[in-house]
Amino acid sequence: MNISLKRHLVKNIASAFINGLITLILLLIAPLGLASVIFITLTVITSTFIVTMTFDFITIWLLNSSRQQSYFDRPLNDSYNNPITRQNNPDLSRRNDNINL
Repeated sequence: MNISLKRHLVKNIASAFINGLITLILLLIAPLGLASVIFITLTVITSTFIVTMTFDFITIWLLNSSRQQSYFDRPLNDSYNNPITRQNNPDLSRRNDNINL
């Protein structure tokens, strides 16, 4: 198993367990039967795990996308300039290129 996947799995199990504990504590205060408290707690644990894993897979998918979708997805160091901009300002540079930090 990949180390990154293991990290995501441990993080998601921990968050699901913590959400389950919080739900269990809150439901034990309410006047419900024990079976409903256990069922709701397990449902919260399962749904939290599924949602966090889904968002992790969506994040990984978005970070690994290799195709540039639009103009704004181009890297900042790309030498492409709009022809009109290049014509109007041949010495085009970023404003913060001259600032030394």
